[in-house]
Amino acid sequence: MFKSKILRSSVILGVFSLLASVVGLLRDRLFASEFGASRTLDIYYSAFKIPDLIFNLFVLGAVSSAFIPVFIKQYRTDERKAWDVSRNFLNIAFTVVIVACGIMILFIRPLAALIAPGFSEADQESVIQLMRLMLLSPIIFSVSTIIGSTLQALERFWAFAIAPILYNVGIIIGAVYFVPIMRAHGYQEVLGLGLGVVLGALFHFAVQLIAALRAGFRFGPIFDLKDQNFRSILKLMLPRTIGLGAFSIDSTIINAIASLLGAGSIAMLNFANNLQFVPISVVGISAAVAVFPRLSFHASGDEKEEFHKKLNSSLKGTAIIVTLGAAALFFLSEWVIRILFGIGLFHGNSITITAGILSLYMLGVTAQSLIPIISRAFYALHNTRTPVIISLVSIIVNLSLASFFTFFLHWDVRGLALAFSIAGNVNFFFLWIFFRRFTKTNF
Repeated sequence: MFKSKILRSSVILGVFSLLASVVGLLRDRLFASEFGASRTLDIYYSAFKIPDLIFNLFVLGAVSSAFIPVFIKQYRTDERKAWDVSRNFLNIAFTVVIVACGIMILFIRPLAALIAPGFSEADQESVIQLMRLMLLSPIIFSVSTIIGSTLQALERFWAFAIAPILYNVGIIIGAVYFVPIMRAHGYQEVLGLGLGVVLGALFHFAVQLIAALRAGFRFGPIFDLKDQNFRSILKLMLPRTIGLGAFSIDSTIINAIASLLGAGSIAMLNFANNLQFVPISVVGISAAVAVFPRLSFHASGDEKEEFHKKLNSSLKGTAIIVTLGAAALFFLSEWVIRILFGIGLFHGNSITITAGILSLYMLGVTAQSLIPIISRAFYALHNTRTPVIISLVSIIVNLSLASFFTFFLHWDVRGLALAFSIAGNVNFFFLWIFFRRFTKTNF
């Protein structure tokens, strides 16, 4: 039916990403109904910041930019050695993440104060307790993501596509079952949400492990820091890791600013951001994940014409689909928010503000959807430096505008969304310009 393997893979990933987004929206609807735009959800979202930072620094940067190209290059010549590359990298990354989580626990109190300066001491204590629990998640995700990346490299996308759905199912189980149990036994109910996150991470890991074992992956006692392939991964990942670390710090600062804007501000920002992420994930990231192995393959064989043909097709298709969806969401934002989240404790002004945030996010959602695709084109060509430098510039733009809109113009949380959209457009514009210069094409 489908002439292109990339198109077929994009459709598979897009369908499952849509299902994951639907489950994620059901999760958010449940949160909105049970907690409203409250400090409880502010605590929950704030507790993610440090675990996300660890995961981005030590795992995601390598997987998204370095591991897959190196694995594919090795796999083309020696399949057994390629599996050794994955085992070695997994063991090293797992060890580093455990050590990092231990260090973060030692400094968890000052970190909580930095993440949420607008919280009371009692609320910051809640962030600390929840963060301790949720630091289990990057440990689990480190293994799950690296295993999943081998499946991506082999263009086996089913388990990779299902894993986010199961992750959200785990969080929903936490909200429905663990929260009442915590409440009944005198513990803070937000800890039930944290248990759901850990359960979801275990689900995410289990489904990908089964698929990876079938594909040929095996655990093994390999730990070689001097391995040439590992050093290649390390060299390629460093710029991307710096970029993701900066992005996590950017997210943490935005969270800190939002904590100063009143209870529920962080929750509303995250509700709108999660809804914004639907087209980014379903279309943009799905296309990026599907095309990345092909781009890496053509790049390793110096097949320039095929490389540019596949990249151009992915960018154009994504831009058309996402822009149409963004236009619809921009004009129908309040109706969409009311239908999705206008239930239980989420009502009135919370709906209006969240809809305004969503509309402003739509101004940058097309660019945010194209960034993962064009960034992977750089990565396939083993250029991780340029996207990172541009990303750092866009982060500076985001933080500068966010501070200006909040502290000088005295806008509410909607100013943070506008700053994010402007920065996203800046990011994509410079990626496009510099990619043309880097490849010396009129792409």
